Amino acid sequence: MQLLPGEDGMSTLLADLPAEVASSAYARIDRMARTLRGGNESRTLDQLRADVFAELLGSNATGSGAKADVHVYVDLTTLAGLNDNPAQLAGYGPIAADVARQIAEEPSSTWRRIVTDPLTGAPVDVGRQRYRPPAVTDEFVRVRDRECRFPSCHRPAHFGDNDHHIPWNRQGPTNQANLVNLCRRHHRLKDRPGWTYRLHPTTAAVAVTTPTGTTYTSKPEPLHDPPF
Repeated sequence: MQLLPGEDGMSTLLADLPAEVASSAYARIDRMARTLRGGNESRTLDQLRADVFAELLGSNATGSGAKADVHVYVDLTTLAGLNDNPAQLAGYGPIAADVARQIAEEPSSTWRRIVTDPLTGAPVDVGRQRYRPPAVTDEFVRVRDRECRFPSCHRPAHFGDNDHHIPWNRQGPTNQANLVNLCRRHHRLKDRPGWTYRLHPTTAAVAVTTPTGTTYTSKPEPLHDPPF
């Protein structure tokens, strides 16, 4: 299954399914969409199908009881409606301020306070009040990294693994200076012959050297623009 970021606040969700399962699912979505046509309905049939699909997933139609998490970063003044600075959706990029406010106002949404360094925009503390208190360090690293830290990978950090740069069995500490977020694919790639990962303990910059000797570097994006 793949989540492909698009443009204008849109993304594409792809899944490879057995033909009979996909056909059955499409038929159900199409049937439900067609019942919504008529009257003052302005959406096209394709738009109705997409909305029905999203509603089925969002309403937990499988009965699994699983809660979906998306991480949206928005400054307090935008949240309060004092400006319309774009928010950041982890794994996607900028989204409109009114969309971020709509997400924040959902009754089931959880707000988390993040204190940033005013000069760099880097997080220095993450609020700890949540329904289920998280491991503070684990939470901090996910907020700091936002996405998988392998260069050019945009898998959201809350889906990834917080990996010990210096392995635990080699006395690597469990702290923010030794942890880096990697998606499962790039976490496994790290241990293959020829690949070298280096994590800077202060800036959290990651340098990845491939088996061909090419090095790529990434740094966590600040949560807001520095003033200068």
